[in-house]
Amino acid sequence: MSPVTLQEPSSVETFFNVVETETLALFEHLSFEFLKEFDVFAPAETGRTRDHEPPELMRGFLHCYYKDIYGIRPVERELQNTVVWLSCGFDRPPSRDAVDRFLTDLEHVVDEIFGHLVEQAAAGGLIDLTYCIGSTDVRTMPADQDASKCYDPPAEEYYYGYGCTIVSTGQKIPIAAEFTGSKQAPEETAMRHA
Repeated sequence: MSPVTLQEPSSVETFFNVVETETLALFEHLSFEFLKEFDVFAPAETGRTRDHEPPELMRGFLHCYYKDIYGIRPVERELQNTVVWLSCGFDRPPSRDAVDRFLTDLEHVVDEIFGHLVEQAAAGGLIDLTYCIGSTDVRTMPADQDASKCYDPPAEEYYYGYGCTIVSTGQKIPIAAEFTGSKQAPEETAMRHA
């Protein structure tokens, strides 16, 4: 984004709208550098390095999920927005392959990562005693052997993937999550995380 672009009123308004989102405020209070310690995010043994670091990608996914943007292509499109990728700490927008690889790796350590982030948020006084329990869908490619065909009642459509039950605090900070076979989770699953 050039200085001339930023002087246009619509660009300035867009920038301040994005800056006011809760995820950006959250990013100021949490450190994501601990993600580099997970072996699953290490560069490939073949010598190929990663285009983008896990902390930036995690901030990108949290931003997208907060805005109800899910799936590899929609996340990659959102992260093409200059204000968004700069706010998440990228030096350039990530490719679709980088987004896909990070999400694939993340599934192996997501419980540990959210546990660490919740501990940070609690230590920083970001978590209150109001909890929300909800579910969402996580759409995947039909080639994913563990996923199944599911139905999304509000959208009145079928999709291929998983469900995810999420427990969050009053500020929409996710503090627990569990992947399920469909968007509708049993009450026991929700209450176990509350």
